[in-house]
Amino acid sequence: MKKILFSISGLLVICAVLLLGSSLMGRAQSGQRTWNFDKDTPGKAPEGFTSALTGQGTVGQWVVTQEATAPSAPNVLAQTSRDKTDYRFPLAIAEGTSYKDLTLSVKFKAISGTVDQGAGLLFRLRDKDNYYIVRANALENNFRLYHVVNGRRIQFAGANFKVSSQAWHEIKVEARGEEFKCYYDGQLKFTAKDGTFKDAGKVGLWTKADSVIYFDDLTATDLGGSAAAPSGGIFAQTLVDELAARHPDLVRIGMHVTPPQSLVNQIIASNVAEKIGQKSDPEDLKAMESGEPVVLKEGDNYDITLPLHDVAGRVIGAIGLTFKPHAGERPAGAARRARAMAAEVETQIPSAARLFERRT
Repeated sequence: MKKILFSISGLLVICAVLLLGSSLMGRAQSGQRTWNFDKDTPGKAPEGFTSALTGQGTVGQWVVTQEATAPSAPNVLAQTSRDKTDYRFPLAIAEGTSYKDLTLSVKFKAISGTVDQGAGLLFRLRDKDNYYIVRANALENNFRLYHVVNGRRIQFAGANFKVSSQAWHEIKVEARGEEFKCYYDGQLKFTAKDGTFKDAGKVGLWTKADSVIYFDDLTATDLGGSAAAPSGGIFAQTLVDELAARHPDLVRIGMHVTPPQSLVNQIIASNVAEKIGQKSDPEDLKAMESGEPVVLKEGDNYDITLPLHDVAGRVIGAIGLTFKPHAGERPAGAARRARAMAAEVETQIPSAARLFERRT
C-alpha cells in the first residue's frame, strides 16, 4: 500500500509536555482490553482486526454496524455474510493481542441463519487453523468448547440448554493452564481440561456457515502476566504493553532501538508479536537522525514515527505509532497526539540499557 509522506515542524515536543498530564489522567487498567467498536466507522471493518477463514466457502464480512439495542451503544461488530457452506468458520482476529491465561468475554445477538446461528470466542490462536473456540448456538441450543488443530474442529466439552436468538447474551471463558471454565449469561455451565495449546496466542470472534451475529464489548483480561509479552519479558515490552492498555485505539506500536552487541536498529518491543526483531525501516532511521516526526498515511490510518528519548532528552531510538485519525484531524494534529503518547513512555526510561533489563 502506497504511503504519503508529510513534513511536520520540530516544535511538537513543547505540545507533548502540555498534553502529557491529561493523557495520564485517562490511564486504563493494565492487562485488560475492551473493544466496543463505538469509535469505529459504521459500514467499515473495525480497526485492529483481521478477517480470516477456517474451512471452506467465502471469507466473512465483518462490518461495524449501528444497533440501538447494543449493550454499549451505538455500534456493534456484525458478521453479515450468508454463505451456507457448512464447514465454514469466519474469524475476526484482534491483532496485537497475546494471552495465555485469561478471562475472555463477549456479548452477542444471533440475528439469522438457517444452517447455523453460532457465535464464539477465539483464544490462544496461533493461526487461522489452530486455536481454541468456545461457542453458543441458537439453532442447536447448546454451548461447546473445541480445539481446532490444522483446521479440524474437535469438541472436548459442552452443555445443552436454550440459547435464544434476537436477544443479547454473554459468553465467557476463563483459561488457566490446561483448566477451562465456561460461562453463559454469568452462570458457570461446565469446566474442562485440555493441553492442546499451552502458549499465548491471539483472541478474536468466530461464527459458522450462514450465521449473522452481532457482537459487542469483547473484553480480554490477563490472568498471569502473559498479555502481549512476546519479547521474552524485557522492560521495553512492559512499556509497550502499558501504552497499549491506556490507548486501545493504537493499532500498532513499535519500539526501535539498537540492542547491545548489535550494529542494527530493530524493533525490540511491539504489540504485534510478528514485528519484534525486524530491522527498522528508513522512516524509523530518519526520525532518529533528524529528531523530527515522520508522518505517513497508511490506508485510513496515520503511521507516525518519532525519535525516542530517555528522561535526560537523549535520542536512544524511535517509536512508531499507528492509529486512526480523529474526525478532521490533520497530519500536524495527529503528530502532536503521537508525541504526547510517546512522552508517556519516555518519562519512564532512565537509559537505553534499562529497556533490555528483564521484568521483575
